[in-house]
Amino acid sequence: MLTQRAGSVLNILVNEYISTANPVASDEIARLSPTKVSSATVRNAMSLLTEEGYISRPHVSAGAVPSDRGYRYYVETLEEVPELPDSVQRQIQQHFDRADADLAELSRRCALILSRIATNMAIVTVPRARSPRLKHIQLVYLDEFSALLIIVLQEARLLRRLLTLGEPTDQDALTQVANLLNDRFSGRNRAEIEAAPPGVPGPELGPLEERVRQSAVSLLREADTYSTPEHYVDGLRWLLNQPEMSQGSQARELVELLEEQVLLGSVLSEQPDGDDIAVYIGGENSDEHLRPFGVILCQYGIPQQASGTICVIGPTRMSYADTISGVGFLSSLMSRLVLDLYGGRTGGG
Repeated sequence: MLTQRAGSVLNILVNEYISTANPVASDEIARLSPTKVSSATVRNAMSLLTEEGYISRPHVSAGAVPSDRGYRYYVETLEEVPELPDSVQRQIQQHFDRADADLAELSRRCALILSRIATNMAIVTVPRARSPRLKHIQLVYLDEFSALLIIVLQEARLLRRLLTLGEPTDQDALTQVANLLNDRFSGRNRAEIEAAPPGVPGPELGPLEERVRQSAVSLLREADTYSTPEHYVDGLRWLLNQPEMSQGSQARELVELLEEQVLLGSVLSEQPDGDDIAVYIGGENSDEHLRPFGVILCQYGIPQQASGTICVIGPTRMSYADTISGVGFLSSLMSRLVLDLYGGRTGGG
């Protein structure tokens, strides 16, 4: 456990390093201290911090920089994360008020705004259900032996499949089949539709109805295991402009990870349960692709119905307080919007 003085020195050092990206010397910390303290006293505290692994010195004669452990202490001892200014909150709210009631568009705008608040890269996934529920089925006549099956999920996602029919049919017959299946299965998920006993509820399904039911189950199973959620990335330019990204091959590797969608999978693997904001710093990230970075993320939406992820990726030298404020405000705002949009569509089930 650090002494109060050592902790104060560390937090001043972290704040200054976040602002300047330059190693911080003891004289500078003494000047910035809210209480009068000598450079010698600061140097003694910095020696302790170095021994304990909270800071390191890039060069013997240079100032010090925080380690992952130093950043962690800084984050854990933030006395209060300031809320975004009221004027900024109003501007953001107005930005969303002008958006169409579409979850993808809301997610895109969220990524754009968050990247500007954090001046780092933001990733926002479009809300989706963990076990999607059927809203309704449509069958579109193509010719007498083929039809297009369209499944509309309650999360406003569409699934499509071409069906080859065993006997000739027409649009009226297809509409009757769709109506019967909608009456029986609307609001149910894949497991419930698959497990429904023949004839419960209602009469036993005919061959065409059963064929469509099985195809619907197959499509819903694919939706259950859909591996890459729709998502939006903004602010890559902010991250690439950070001084840390000019060193070595980090910038090229980051772009490759984005193009191959590896980075998204890495982020989602760090996602905590619940709606708490999680902060992972450097080596704390379980995925090696993220270990050069700081990651701040949070779930939003309606658990088990429509949830997404909001995330900021930056160097470990990021403005944690401002970024946590932005993630917290936008996750709450997006959750309310999802509840308004998705909650109003769910109906039964």
